Amino acid sequence: MQSRGIDRLLLFAVLTLIVLGIIFVYSSSYYRAMSRGRDSTYYLIAHLKRLMIAGVFFLLGIIIPYEKIRKWILPILALMITTLVLTLIAGRMQFGARRSLAISSFGLQISEFVRIWIIFFLANFFAAHSETADTNKGILGAIMICLLIILLVAVQPSISMAVICFITLFIMLIFGGTKIKLLMPTITVSLVMLILFVLFFPHARYRVTSFISHPAYQVQQSLIAIGSGGIIGKGPGAGLQKFLFLPSIYNDFIFAHIAEEVGFVGASLVFLFYWALYFRGIKIAGDVGDEFTRLLILGLNASIFVIFLIHIGVSIGLLPPTGIPLPFISFGGWSLSANLFAMGIILQASKQRIL
Repeated sequence: MQSRGIDRLLLFAVLTLIVLGIIFVYSSSYYRAMSRGRDSTYYLIAHLKRLMIAGVFFLLGIIIPYEKIRKWILPILALMITTLVLTLIAGRMQFGARRSLAISSFGLQISEFVRIWIIFFLANFFAAHSETADTNKGILGAIMICLLIILLVAVQPSISMAVICFITLFIMLIFGGTKIKLLMPTITVSLVMLILFVLFFPHARYRVTSFISHPAYQVQQSLIAIGSGGIIGKGPGAGLQKFLFLPSIYNDFIFAHIAEEVGFVGASLVFLFYWALYFRGIKIAGDVGDEFTRLLILGLNASIFVIFLIHIGVSIGLLPPTGIPLPFISFGGWSLSANLFAMGIILQASKQRIL
C-alpha cells in the first residue's frame, strides 16, 4: 500500500527551521543595517525576498516528478558545464572569485546545484546501470565525469563548495556499494586535487595555515559568542557579537549567534530538528520501493546534513572558516534555494512510501 501524502513530520521540521531562520536573521543583522544608515529590517526584507525565490524551488522540487529530471541528467550536465565555464570567463567578481553569472541585476550561482546533479547522476548510474557500475571502467568513468564538474567549481575558486561536492561523491559511492579498491584511488585523487587547490589559491592557503597555527578572528569571536551564551543564553536580541564583532554573523556564523542568545538549551533544540530531518530522511529512503528513489533520498538527505555539520564544525573551531551557511536558517542565497529544492524532492518521494 502506497502513502497518499507527503511526510508531515519532515515538512514541519523544515518549516520550523525556516521560521527560526527569519527570527535569527533579523536579530543578528538589525544593528549592521542601522550602522550603515539603513532601516533595521533591511537584511530581513532581503532575506524574505530570497526566501520567496527559494520557496519556488521548494515547490518545484515537490511538483516536478523527479523521474522527469532523471531523463534530463545528461542535458543538464551540458547546461551546467556551459554555465560554469561562462561564470569563469564573465562571472561577477566578488571577494576575489567568480562564483555567479550576472543576468541584469540577477546573479545566478549554479555551483550550489552541482551536488544535487551528482546525486541524481550517481543514483541513476547505480540503479539503471548496475552491471556497468560493477566494472572498474564503468565506475571510474562515472567518477571522472563528477570530478570534471567539481573541478570547474573549485577553480572559481569555491573550495568549500568543491569539498562538499567531493564528500557528496564519496557518500554516493558508498551508498551505491562501490568496492573499497575503487574508493581508495578516488579518495587519493581528490585529496591531491584539494591540496593543489589550497596551494594555488592564496585565500584558501591562508585559511588552512591560519587554522593550523591559531584560530582565525571570526572563529575566536564565534567561540566567545557560544561560550558566553551559557545554558539558557543572553535572551533574544541581547547578544553582543552582532554589534560588528563577528563578521557575517547572519550567514556564515549564525549558529554562534543562536548559541549566544538562546544558549545550550536553544542550540540543542535546533540540533534536534536537524537530527529529525536526517533520520526522517533515512526512514523515508527505507520505505520506498525502487533503488533510484532510495539512493536519491539518501544522497540529498546526507548532503544537507553534511553542510549542517560543516557549519557547526567551523563555528566551534574544528574546521577552518569555509563560508558555508546553516541550511534553512542562514541569510538567504542560492544555498537556501538548492537545499529547499532538495528537500522538496525528498518530500515528493515520501509520497511513494510503501506502508
